[in-house]
Amino acid sequence: MIDHPPMDRLADLQRMIADFAKVIRTPPMGDAGRPENDVEHSYGLAMTCWYLHPKIAPKLDLLKILQYALAHDIVELHAGDTFIFDAELAATKEQRERDGLVQIRHDWPDFSELADYAESYMDKVDPEARFVKAVDKLLPVIMIELDDKPTDVWKRLGITLEMERDNKVTIHVSDDVSPYYELLLEWLDERGNIPKR
Repeated sequence: MIDHPPMDRLADLQRMIADFAKVIRTPPMGDAGRPENDVEHSYGLAMTCWYLHPKIAPKLDLLKILQYALAHDIVELHAGDTFIFDAELAATKEQRERDGLVQIRHDWPDFSELADYAESYMDKVDPEARFVKAVDKLLPVIMIELDDKPTDVWKRLGITLEMERDNKVTIHVSDDVSPYYELLLEWLDERGNIPKR
């Protein structure tokens, strides 16, 4: 028998999505003249993973990949976004996100898959989670480079090519995405917008 969730619960879901869009990230939204939010980022990650899947990882489960991409940052509803180059904020990231996961489980017992996928993503439990984790590391860099003045953004954020080299090693968590590590760094270097040191 089909159990249709009530309209109020669908409204709760829309409210959650609207609140998720209030989580502002550090990278710009390309050349939109404003920062990206978590809804835009999650959608962009899902689309990018979908695009890459048949080309570089057809053996992986696409549905799982899309579920991971849509759930991967949902804990930020309660934990906020963490700019990885903010050492103080990065030091508390894991605990804040685990606490956020507990709150998601509490708020959405009738959508337990959301918390399950968020947790499995955090723990990188399978190749699909690792694929999404690695692709996620490409997107902020690309968004900065799409800004009207990427050199200004890199300087304002205090990020250098050397810092990106050290940070993007997470791409190696996925054998399928790992080749993008050097490709990304070479692309950045060729474009010449990011300070080298």
